[in-house]
Amino acid sequence: MSAPGPAPDAQGEGAALGDWLGPSGPVASALVAQGGAYEVRGEQGRMAEAVARALSSGRHLLVEAGTGVGKSFAYLVPALAWAAETGQTVAVATSTIALQEQLVRRDLPLLQRSLPFEVSFALVKGRGNYLCLRRMTAALADRPLFEDDARGQLEGIEAWSRTTLEGSRQDLPFQPLEAVWDLVRAEHGNCLGRACRFYARCPYQASRARAHEAHLLVLNHHVLLSDLALRRSGASFLPEVGAVIVDEAHDLEETAAEHLGARASSLGLAQVLGRLWHPRTRTGLLAKHPDPALRVAVEEARAEAAAFFEGLAGALRAQGGAAGGGGARGAPSLSFPDPSPVPAGLCKRLEQLAAALETRRVAVEEQDVALEIGARARSVAEAAGALAALAAPAADGTVRWIDVGARGLSLCSAPVDVGPLLQEVLWSRVGTAVLTSATLTTGRPASFDFLRRRLGLAQADELALGSPFDYARQARIVLRADLPDPARETEAWEASLPDAVEAAVRESGGGALVLFTSTATLRRTAEALRPRMAAAGLELLVQGEGLERPALLERLRVGGGVLLGVASFWQGVDVPGEALRHVVIARLPFEVPTHPLHAARRARIESAGGNAFQELTLPQAALRLKQGFGRLIRRATDEGVVTILDPRMLTKAYGRFLLESLPSCPVEVRRGEATEQVGVEE
Repeated sequence: MSAPGPAPDAQGEGAALGDWLGPSGPVASALVAQGGAYEVRGEQGRMAEAVARALSSGRHLLVEAGTGVGKSFAYLVPALAWAAETGQTVAVATSTIALQEQLVRRDLPLLQRSLPFEVSFALVKGRGNYLCLRRMTAALADRPLFEDDARGQLEGIEAWSRTTLEGSRQDLPFQPLEAVWDLVRAEHGNCLGRACRFYARCPYQASRARAHEAHLLVLNHHVLLSDLALRRSGASFLPEVGAVIVDEAHDLEETAAEHLGARASSLGLAQVLGRLWHPRTRTGLLAKHPDPALRVAVEEARAEAAAFFEGLAGALRAQGGAAGGGGARGAPSLSFPDPSPVPAGLCKRLEQLAAALETRRVAVEEQDVALEIGARARSVAEAAGALAALAAPAADGTVRWIDVGARGLSLCSAPVDVGPLLQEVLWSRVGTAVLTSATLTTGRPASFDFLRRRLGLAQADELALGSPFDYARQARIVLRADLPDPARETEAWEASLPDAVEAAVRESGGGALVLFTSTATLRRTAEALRPRMAAAGLELLVQGEGLERPALLERLRVGGGVLLGVASFWQGVDVPGEALRHVVIARLPFEVPTHPLHAARRARIESAGGNAFQELTLPQAALRLKQGFGRLIRRATDEGVVTILDPRMLTKAYGRFLLESLPSCPVEVRRGEATEQVGVEE
């Protein structure tokens, strides 16, 4: 992935950026040549210069770049120039798959063709995303042991392996069963390296080679943080990088909390043990390589784990705990009992099973079998370690909770404050970190204070760039003042939603995205709207009803649709033009107050004498609201409406703060048939 050419001259970098990204520059020419259009964006140039300064001076940088700035080119061009000049590697980490695909499939190939110096890049995925040809061959040899569906998928994977260029799960033409993919995926510690007969064709090794040769790596927040967690123990899988650019940085705190904590689930443990031996189906590694003593050990561990999780679930039901609320972000979340309910005996039994598997591995002469047993031993040891961490008294600054889902319980822990850990593993170790998003600041004037506190980024330059879009002309906000308060009159407010959503959708004639904070509310509203939308000739698209997110967005792009979504649909949705001309926000996106992690964060602020609502809850809601608003205007020619069906925007003092966090545009307040024009600044 490279185009030859001289490295850029550092002393002329500022002028070079203006030339490369200017109206007569190579990037503009390439855009026009492929049928696109070039728009002069002063904000893009300012951001590119700020990123170049941060890279050359070894400083950290926070950049909020409003929708339409073209921030990907604004950081990619200086990053590629700096990497070509210094020989160092830059990692670009995103939160969403959609942005990764945009960078790798569209933006970087265009820059590779147009920039007058060498450009090389690679997409980096976790090891488990890649096919292992050795493991696939072994699984195919055992195909008579599998049921028809699994056998058919294995054969389909084998056929695909002969033509695939990348060999990653995402390129498969079908969705594999988890149990099937687990048999053929690449695994840490289950690899022969150069001694493998498939080494020359190995998809994972090819991806590593591309990563080590590239100037710029594209990965997601999870891969970045997984590597940082490994580096704390002296290991890593990414090449050394001189700079990190974190796009969609508003999501970094939650991803960091997930990776810097611990998690053990009933389903996950059952899967780990089932890969060894499943007595009902008589499948697993020990079906092919039987060892009676190991089978008994697996069955005893399975029985003890099932008894623990079933007993815990029963105790929670008896307490009425399963009624807790996780909202749109997941299962109900309950406080972790103190002392920990995790039995030391279960941890010990799993540790003994891992040790027995390791002993068996050493005794096995066949290398492939030894590798498989070793990989299963590590999986059991990791499960034992996670449970042991959750069995021990909680460390200071850590909160633990239980997620209750349809498929079982998950025991979780996370640091209340990820800032110090990010300082340890990231900010202090990388020369330059650039954090960017369309939503990093809150309030007016815009302030980065909230993000700085949450991420522990004390030393960083700042740049807040508005959008080049003319929101005063292109957009307006409608606030409904005549609906019940969703916090005080929840049932009445929810009962009013179908009428309110229908009125908004009919006003725009479709082309609407309706955003919810609760999956249950979304489903009830969808059921009420279904016959009404059909009568109006509008297609109702509902998250969770069969189609995956990309397919739902493609249907919305066709036009005339109404899409109801939660969680991920508040961000990363790019549907320009008439297909999306109305965004309806059902309820203000405050975090679920009962979630133990959020409660612990609030408690820490209050114990230090702060105001948790002002310092945490409200800024979080403002950022999420900005994300939802940002789905509306995606191009300079777009026009539309954002309707908010939560009257607290008008009845609560914080409503003004939330409104001032949104782009300035005309605001209408509706009470029944009456409409009041509030204006741009009000």
